[in-house]
Amino acid sequence: MRLSAGGWSETGPRPANEDVHLVDLDVGLLLVADGMGGHKAGEVASRLARDVIADFIRETAVASDLTWPFPFDRARTAAVNRLTVALRIANREVLDAGRRNPRYNGMGTTIVAALIDGDRLVVAHAGDSRAYRLRGTRLQQMTQDDTWLNVMIASGAGPAAAAHPMRHALTRGIGMKADLSPTVTEVSLARNEHWLFTTDGIHNVVDSRALVGLLEADGPDLAAKQVVRAAIDAQTSDNATAVVLYVRQ
Repeated sequence: MRLSAGGWSETGPRPANEDVHLVDLDVGLLLVADGMGGHKAGEVASRLARDVIADFIRETAVASDLTWPFPFDRARTAAVNRLTVALRIANREVLDAGRRNPRYNGMGTTIVAALIDGDRLVVAHAGDSRAYRLRGTRLQQMTQDDTWLNVMIASGAGPAAAAHPMRHALTRGIGMKADLSPTVTEVSLARNEHWLFTTDGIHNVVDSRALVGLLEADGPDLAAKQVVRAAIDAQTSDNATAVVLYVRQ
């Protein structure tokens, strides 16, 4: 398989960009994150989480004797363990940074990260940043937003929940609780499929039909830029960030 990837981010109407993204095919890591918190704390949280995750993935790619701060789950693959532990370390580091500096107390960030392992892809997320997979003309959302509304739906709540003022409140994210249990999925990659990772500044305003057309660009860098520009043109109220992965023969 031949893999290529690209990313793009724009501030949009916000005064600062609290989104971050990363594309590192040398170690197979892709991610987007959307920071939360005042006094630039969201920007600090998202960048800290990105850097911590990237450092751990890069270290574990070459150091077999590295001491892990969390147990290795022998029932899961090494790639799943690496990405899960990376997110848990990031969660701890964001919390600690908030405790050390009162200006950053309570900061956090969403995350959706992917780790390529041969012909497999591990996706881990917390919050409402998303992963999509495009096979043929079918765009499938591969993550479920960690929101109050989805918790209520899972518990059998009726249609009224969709209008509740708390419907978009996050129930999970990096820096929100003492420990993090990210949702992790491992799937096989298929030739000629596309993957898209977005912050909510995109998927809140650009529908799935439009995303399919935007992903059929001449390369992932252009596709990522087109997706972000579509959100800006649709007058998103947030920062907009996209990372795109192309899988070719």
